[in-house]
Amino acid sequence: MEIGRRGLMRGVGATLATGATVGVSAGSASAQTPATGKAKPHRAGLGARSRVIISNDLAGDPDGLFSTVHALLSPSTEVRGIIGTFADGRAPYDPANGGDGSAQAAELGKTIVRLMGLQRTVPVFKGADSKLTDPTRPVRSPGAEAIVAEAMRTDTALPLYVTVGAALTEVASALLIEPAIADRMTVIWIGGGPYPSGSTGETNFNEDPIAAQVVFNNSSVPLWQVPSDAYGVCMISDAELEVDVAPYGDIGPWLYAKLQTARETLWANGRGVNTGETWSLGDSPLVLLTALTSWGPSTNRPFLYQRTGSSPYDTVYAPFINSDGTYTARSEGRKIRVYKDVDTRTLFGDFFAKMRAHHARGSH
Repeated sequence: MEIGRRGLMRGVGATLATGATVGVSAGSASAQTPATGKAKPHRAGLGARSRVIISNDLAGDPDGLFSTVHALLSPSTEVRGIIGTFADGRAPYDPANGGDGSAQAAELGKTIVRLMGLQRTVPVFKGADSKLTDPTRPVRSPGAEAIVAEAMRTDTALPLYVTVGAALTEVASALLIEPAIADRMTVIWIGGGPYPSGSTGETNFNEDPIAAQVVFNNSSVPLWQVPSDAYGVCMISDAELEVDVAPYGDIGPWLYAKLQTARETLWANGRGVNTGETWSLGDSPLVLLTALTSWGPSTNRPFLYQRTGSSPYDTVYAPFINSDGTYTARSEGRKIRVYKDVDTRTLFGDFFAKMRAHHARGSH
């Protein structure tokens, strides 16, 4: 039997009226440090609600760096690993890093966890060196194997999300290595063109078209897609990042410097691109749709924490993705979520607040 949200809140109200304790741990945001009276860094008092594996081309567009840091700052998700993936020959945004392949991406992932003091708790895996060439053959990598291993765990009831801000290479390979994982995880992908037609120019699809076809056309894995028109609204200004990210901890100035290097790279080398005062942090919805979801019962399976009411989506039959990135609509098969908009107020407000709460008081 389902329990309504209002009914639960009436119970909470009754508990508060009696003065009883409502399970807020000493590590919650409201707790005070006795010696100083300052609020401790933000913590979710009741722990993680889901597991997350991050798959991202961290040596490509720096938006993946920001999204990864935000995920690691979010206590309602337990990050079980970071996979550094290739960016398929795009000119690196940070030439000093030596390229935009999976090895370089993995090194940047290791730098992030080191700067955040998490190197002992968050493993980093190297992804494939190249895209799929055959829809029946995986490209094996430590990253793909990590997805399989995490999805096949039987010692936890926490749902697993694989968040992808890059090509779907590791997910497709993991599904080909072990098809049984399809009903043991949810994939959230930043990629693909706008509906209903799709697009021939979307980067994360173009990095590995066959991998996208494996996931969309040939698998049954639950899928939440954030296409380019939805993730494109995630614009942020340089002034906001300078004020709300750059001053905090070791990771803040590092992130801000990486973005400035990307700007300089686009201007130099004969490109002559002046990026102005804004940047798109298009991978950040991956955190919004995992760590910042609402709660409430769903049919026969209460409290999956999959409500994203301020970020609307359509539930559609998964389209057939053609080799050029366009969609062919289908009227049968599995249904997927396709996001139409992103709640950038909650998304960036939460990121900035966590940067201040975690780092200004020396938690890392």
